[in-house]
Amino acid sequence: MTSTITGLIGVAAIAATTTAAKPRDSERPPVLRAVTQCRAVAEAAARLACFDRSVAALDEAETNKVVVVIDQQQVRETRRSLFGVSLPDAGLFGNGNALPQIETTLTSASVDDAGRWSFVLADGARWTQTDDYIIARRPRANDTVIIKRAALGSFRLSVGGQPGVKARRQN
Repeated sequence: MTSTITGLIGVAAIAATTTAAKPRDSERPPVLRAVTQCRAVAEAAARLACFDRSVAALDEAETNKVVVVIDQQQVRETRRSLFGVSLPDAGLFGNGNALPQIETTLTSASVDDAGRWSFVLADGARWTQTDDYIIARRPRANDTVIIKRAALGSFRLSVGGQPGVKARRQN
């Protein structure tokens, strides 16, 4: 997952999100700008030649991961998979706080000597309890887990319909 995050941050991204405004032409990658500028060519054969050249360059840039094209569904899935991970705001996925909570399934849970729980979720995310509240019923695999954003960048994790505990994402 770390390599995915690093890869996503390290490349130019073209993302159409509902909260993002249309980028100014100067903010677009040059290979995309070249494609859009072909529309201004008046003569049909020259316009087609322009499109052929610029689309080939765009395809090569995407193949070589110089430009990454993602759609709204991929943005939503990425936001969900990164929920709870502290990242710098690179603007690639819109407002990171736009997702107020997630609901998923518990894979496993264990408790340490201090009585604090560690949770592994269906997507592989690992969360650890950070407060001293007691979870009354032992969490079981396939219990529903709801994680909500809380004050000051913290999170509340509720498992199996029980009251929530403060938690922090580990991976």
